[in-house]
Amino acid sequence: MTHLRPTIIRVFSASKGKEILRPGAVGDTETIASFTRQMNSVLILNDGPNPVYVDFDTTATVGTAMLIPAKSWWSGDVPITSLHFICDTGQTATVYITGFLLA
Repeated sequence: MTHLRPTIIRVFSASKGKEILRPGAVGDTETIASFTRQMNSVLILNDGPNPVYVDFDTTATVGTAMLIPAKSWWSGDVPITSLHFICDTGQTATVYITGFLLA
């Protein structure tokens, strides 16, 4: 079976602004993705190949941060400036991130 990997992710929203962060490779050391200003909402896509742990504006820790399985997404209305990601030892994942400023 062939898996298609997105090269462009288009997100349509009624928000008054958005910021798309470049896809990031996440490994077993913390990776931080920061917006240029505080966002009110965020959409995170984990393209895999492994699960990723994420925390908001604080250090991500394996086992205690929120887990996003591979090939899954999470969206929430959370005031946020930075996202902290980490994978289990020896694992990697690619994440796509879009932040929204709500009207």
